[in-house]
Amino acid sequence: MANTNRNKGHAYERYAANKFRELGFTFCKTSRAASRLLDDCKVDLAFIPYNVQCKKGYPKGINYTAIFNQMTEALTINFPPEDSIHNNPSVIMHDKGRKQTDKLVIIQEKDFWELIEKIHEKGI
Repeated sequence: MANTNRNKGHAYERYAANKFRELGFTFCKTSRAASRLLDDCKVDLAFIPYNVQCKKGYPKGINYTAIFNQMTEALTINFPPEDSIHNNPSVIMHDKGRKQTDKLVIIQEKDFWELIEKIHEKGI
């Protein structure tokens, strides 16, 4: 069962990387392939201006706040304070199931408002 869940998670990471490449982030790779350090920091996609953690399925007792905190703590420990990675919005993509309503993107409020502001400035 553990390997099945692991494979589903890896497949979802590849799916997310492909979607980012389709949107023009041509160098997007899974962090398992590109950066063990990012992977250790709970960041699943590399070479994009977002810190993305991918989740697949129904993990018991998932705590999104704890995931964000773990990402922030690991990035703080492993990257210099001036590194631009600290300015990237942190995002959790969670595919819980087959229905469209089971596919969620969770973002911290401060990052949400910054993205909305950027979109509004571009007149989109």
